[in-house]
Amino acid sequence: MRKIITFVLCTLYLCTLSAAPRRVHTIGDSTMSDYKPAATPKRGWGMYLQVFFNQDSIEVNNRGKSGASTRTFYETENLWPSVKRQMKAGDYLIIQFAHNDEKCKGEDVYVQNAKLRAEGKDTLTDMRGTEPNTTYKQYLRKFINEAREMGVKPILMSPICRAYFKDGKINEEGRHNLTSERMNELKNEGDKDYVRCMREVAEEMQVPFLDMTERTREMYESEGQEICMKRYFNCGDKTHTGQEGGMLNAHLAYLLIKNSPELAELHHLVALPPIEVSVAYIRSIEEKGRREAFNAQGMPYKTTIKNAKMHNMQLSRNRYMPLGGVWPAGEIDEVANRYIEYTITAEKKKGLVIESIYLPVKAIGGPGMNIHINYGFGDEFRNVTTIYENTALPKNQEISVSLNYPILVPAGQTIHIRILPWYDSNGKGQSGKFLQLGAMKITGKKLL
Repeated sequence: MRKIITFVLCTLYLCTLSAAPRRVHTIGDSTMSDYKPAATPKRGWGMYLQVFFNQDSIEVNNRGKSGASTRTFYETENLWPSVKRQMKAGDYLIIQFAHNDEKCKGEDVYVQNAKLRAEGKDTLTDMRGTEPNTTYKQYLRKFINEAREMGVKPILMSPICRAYFKDGKINEEGRHNLTSERMNELKNEGDKDYVRCMREVAEEMQVPFLDMTERTREMYESEGQEICMKRYFNCGDKTHTGQEGGMLNAHLAYLLIKNSPELAELHHLVALPPIEVSVAYIRSIEEKGRREAFNAQGMPYKTTIKNAKMHNMQLSRNRYMPLGGVWPAGEIDEVANRYIEYTITAEKKKGLVIESIYLPVKAIGGPGMNIHINYGFGDEFRNVTTIYENTALPKNQEISVSLNYPILVPAGQTIHIRILPWYDSNGKGQSGKFLQLGAMKITGKKLL
């Protein structure tokens, strides 16, 4: 297995100038999504899936999104609706969710909020949590039905395991079963097993089901906890994989597709790449176009943005916190609908190239503050890219985030730069913890 990982590890998207006749679209969460190597050591397995396909026949459109659950992916304009605009008859859709659906420990957030209101307590603003037997299944059915209406073939793939080891084995929670021991004893059919529920939807709707949870469990346990944490989960937590882990899981996904009788029509399009794969990063056509724009002549541009907008956050004495003042328990990744945002609009007839971004950042009250810096375009926040991640902001110490990351803003378009914070709460809601941001300074050039 290590030999397989080694020869393909550094190969990212294999892109061609001609559009593939069919696409495999992948939707899911941070364990699948793309990452910029300069921003973070994390790598989603969807980044590497293209290398296992015949690129002349199949193009992988990886649309996994960090922090997404079935509900937020379906209901967010720049996610599911934008994927649907890219799909066409004859395509395939791989659906893999659960990590963020588990945010309310197997309960739906609307049910939990109703209980909190009845108790006179503040409700949750993080709307990701779904109950596996009800809302989780409902959203899976929505993806399947809407894909089929477009002539796209849906595939349900269960989520990769978390590296939650106990006595050398991945425990129930690591396999996305949040059922309590008491419910197990009673054999309660209302248990909180997301993988079982996905399999039941696949059987009900006659959709191919690929058990990635079981496949990754077998692999992680065979490798052992020490190797898994050192080589595969080397990003500071037990959920997100690095380069080797991302490539390993892409290879496991390839094997599941290759060995599925229900996907026989795909078998001639997948093949293990030759061992002499060149070690190089191959950039996408979009990035190539950007490089050409960066080389274009322009006039120097500089601006300072002091006033930021907020969504599902509040500001007190120049300190940001979630609405209600409490960071929710159990967060391990960004919350897509909670952020601080800076915007810049290019002139109607002139594009803008942002060449550097500078932002003072300070975590106040505790060492558990984490941030992503993402950018996207327009009110629908499309073409989202993470350009910075820090999962270890020092307590009460200002740091200077300085990014030399060129971004093209086309003429007349608006770029939204979002700061998405979350707090490592150790299983408990946290108050008295704040994020402080200074003015954002932008330098670049206006294109002639």
